[in-house]
Amino acid sequence: MPPTLAAKGDVGLADLETFVGQVWSPDVRLLAEDAWRCYNAGAIRACIAATWTAVTADIITKLVWLADDGDNKAVSFRNSIAAAQSKGLQRDGVRAMQSIESSLLANAVEFELIDSIGLRELERIREDRNLCVHPSLRTLDDVYEPRPEVARGHLAVALTTLLIHPPVQGRKVVSGLAAYIDDPSFVPTVPYIQATFFDRVRSATKQTIVNLAAKHAVLEIDTPGQLSAADYADRMAVALDAFAQRDRESVRAAVAKQKERFRTLDGATQLRTLGRLGDHDYFWSSVDRALATRLLGLLDAPSSVAEGQAFPRDLAAGLAVVRSRDAREGLPGLEQRFEDLPWIDRMAVVIAARPDPYFLPSVLEFIKEAWSFRTGEQAGRLLIKHAPFLTVDILATALENWCTNVQCRRASEMPEIAVRLLQHTAHLGQSRAKPFAEFLSGVQEMEEEGDYYSYPALEAALVTHGYLR
Repeated sequence: MPPTLAAKGDVGLADLETFVGQVWSPDVRLLAEDAWRCYNAGAIRACIAATWTAVTADIITKLVWLADDGDNKAVSFRNSIAAAQSKGLQRDGVRAMQSIESSLLANAVEFELIDSIGLRELERIREDRNLCVHPSLRTLDDVYEPRPEVARGHLAVALTTLLIHPPVQGRKVVSGLAAYIDDPSFVPTVPYIQATFFDRVRSATKQTIVNLAAKHAVLEIDTPGQLSAADYADRMAVALDAFAQRDRESVRAAVAKQKERFRTLDGATQLRTLGRLGDHDYFWSSVDRALATRLLGLLDAPSSVAEGQAFPRDLAAGLAVVRSRDAREGLPGLEQRFEDLPWIDRMAVVIAARPDPYFLPSVLEFIKEAWSFRTGEQAGRLLIKHAPFLTVDILATALENWCTNVQCRRASEMPEIAVRLLQHTAHLGQSRAKPFAEFLSGVQEMEEEGDYYSYPALEAALVTHGYLR
């Protein structure tokens, strides 16, 4: 997205041309292009008049669109437009349309197409348009001669305040987000969330949406649909992070508003929130020392998990935020809590749940120290999950540890895992040929030629990729 007036304080000519191309309606875009051409040709009065024409056409088109989309309040407006249009250029038709146009800005505010500030700015365009097309409004026989920067400013305001925004009301965007989050077919697609519920939404509505997402993600409040509060909060956390990528300070402020209510929640909810938001800086900016002490106590694994008891998923997610530097700084004892976990819990539960480059040293160590065929296979599956983070050097170290540890090398799943690792490291390209070839050579030196544990499937895959002859 190009910068907006709020971001730059001014809009350059290149930005203005870009905005003209982003007008949501093709028909209104033609009118905006007319205004742009008038400005470039030096026809300043014509530019201001054409800008106001684009504004009126845009508001009418949006209100009709809302009526067609099922907004009952907009239906009466659409009927008024249809009645005026049916009379054509007759005197009654012109008067009816003039009456409609005189209240367009008020209708735009009512239907949340613009806010009170936008109303004030668009009224200035209307007033200057009247001066441009009705020169008799000025006394002393002076002709109104607007300056070029006035026309450019009016066009920039019209574009950024109204013309580039789709016809979506504030309440409708909020309800749309709620329906999207509650959808059984929910897919956490960040660009879609940003484009639909943030990028082309007005500032006031943006803040409402961000506050709503923060409230659900932090507090697990009651949901409007069938999802549990915790599952709904997990999905809202995805949306909240998508919004943070656009406006981090707004999200930070929204999360901070929930601090006192979060402090009084039960431990189970606080632990889930930690796992959900703990790897984001906007969460930790609201955590003081007392709350940090509380959260660290909730991560006391030895006292939380009895011997032989399954490791709780929420506790695993909370401990997994150790991957975040913000979390490690916010909870100084977090790394020690993680290190105190038994090897199998640390690897097969915590790290497996949240693969991250931070865990690569632990994964390499796990491959090297695996003490049984079962743990060797777990180490191999964990390496697959971390394949997107591997460099050539780390891959070489992992394969060397694998080759020298008989519990990894001879585990029954490992030949298949080796082929999958080759597939999952495609991002390394040709450079992965050498470490895989050296691994295969080392394995074959230790195992009998043609034996299953000499990895014939990997050899065939390397030949197929052209890494071996």
